[in-house]
Amino acid sequence: MKPLIQRRSSICKILFLSFIFFVAGSCKKITDDLNISPNSPIDSPPDLLLSGAQTTSILVYEGNLARIGGIFANTFTGSDRQYVLFENYLSTAPDYDDTWDNLYQGVIAQAKIIQNKSAAVNNRVLVGIAQVMQAQAFGLAADLWGDIPFTEAGNAELYPQPAFDPQLDVYAGIQLMLDSAINNLASGVGQTAWNNSKDIFYGGNTAKWIAAAHTLKARFYLHTKNYALALSEAQQGIQDVSGNMMAPHGSTFGADFNVYYDFLTYNRPGYMTADGAYLPSLLDSSSPNYRGNSKTDETARFNYLFQEGLNTGGLDPNVLCDFDWGVPTEETGFFGANNPFPLITYEENQLIIAETQMKTGNAANALAALNAFRAYLNSGGYIRSGYIALGLNYDPYVLSDFSAGGIANAAGLLSQNDALLKEILEERYVTLAGQMEQFNDLRRTKNFIGVPPKTGSQIPQRYFYPQNEINSNANTPQLGSADLFVATPVNTSAY
Repeated sequence: MKPLIQRRSSICKILFLSFIFFVAGSCKKITDDLNISPNSPIDSPPDLLLSGAQTTSILVYEGNLARIGGIFANTFTGSDRQYVLFENYLSTAPDYDDTWDNLYQGVIAQAKIIQNKSAAVNNRVLVGIAQVMQAQAFGLAADLWGDIPFTEAGNAELYPQPAFDPQLDVYAGIQLMLDSAINNLASGVGQTAWNNSKDIFYGGNTAKWIAAAHTLKARFYLHTKNYALALSEAQQGIQDVSGNMMAPHGSTFGADFNVYYDFLTYNRPGYMTADGAYLPSLLDSSSPNYRGNSKTDETARFNYLFQEGLNTGGLDPNVLCDFDWGVPTEETGFFGANNPFPLITYEENQLIIAETQMKTGNAANALAALNAFRAYLNSGGYIRSGYIALGLNYDPYVLSDFSAGGIANAAGLLSQNDALLKEILEERYVTLAGQMEQFNDLRRTKNFIGVPPKTGSQIPQRYFYPQNEINSNANTPQLGSADLFVATPVNTSAY
């Protein structure tokens, strides 16, 4: 497909970057004679620490981990420099240094400080918010690395070399942490005692934080294959898009760009594309892999996620935005600079309900949950309005559509239940594009939907522990190069 509109000249970008570098160089001279760094304050109130921790979490959930996961999940293509190595599943320990540091120092440790400071003044609401953030970060780390520092994490003075807790113990601890968070948030104690505007996700809205906590509990019960509890928690989770936790973004380079946009358009154009990737082929009506049928038209979603000829000459993640490309706001792409990025959402929660209804033996309820999601998509869903006229349709399915020869099981290779489950999981695969849960799904479900590996016969099963942690912490488990394909404990059991 051709882009909706050609990008304006890159000369403005070069001039803008030159200005940034000039300002950066000038600032150093201004502070040369200061004895105390203005960037290292002696102390800070917990609500201000909250903003910093949330900003760092965005770098984690949208950054390097997500890009590598997207390549491993065959959503993106590593096309240049070290990203060609990721395309061929050649990853090394130093690839994860910066993100591990951000995760543990910038999110987990800061969240613990926020809890301590807030508890000291009996601000239970702020304690609860920090607990949700900490649980979210621990859950991501546990799923990607397996055994991780948990009980001794976030206290470098007492535990300079923290122990690595077993993965399943970490998940159990996360569930208790979220239970405590929900109780603290529900208490309302301290609600008016801090600057709610410092909460860049929910503005201090406790009801939204509680719903997000339930969706996280559902996510992590799904990871551990406790489907009944995952269903129960999702039914208490985010019920509409107004409760979505979205990373806010804007139009200032080096400040609030969508992290994907910053990487794809400004810092490393051409390193990562979508050429030849599997996910775009599911949405492209010209592809033999197209998942559309008489009830499903994916044209709008394909164009919202991918466009040809943006940062490269081939298929790219859709980075269109108004100020850099001259498109109307309603034609902003999913990876556009000022497009909010999903972190915990109704979309994920509703599809957890659909999957867990199926896994607990209720196909009719699973189909009802899937159709509720399709009705949401049929109204436009999360797709920008400028793409809808290109082709969008998600009519409700009936169970017979999944029978042998039905429109969602035309080849008749699957049983009706397996065909319905595959449809739900494939919808998750498409909907969670660019998010870490997409890569997590493929591993926990034993790649039920059949995403082809980039090379060889299997998709990577974990990330390597970062080199900095290996060098500084004698407790770090030792992994060989082949261990990239060894499932973590939670993913060894059958799906």
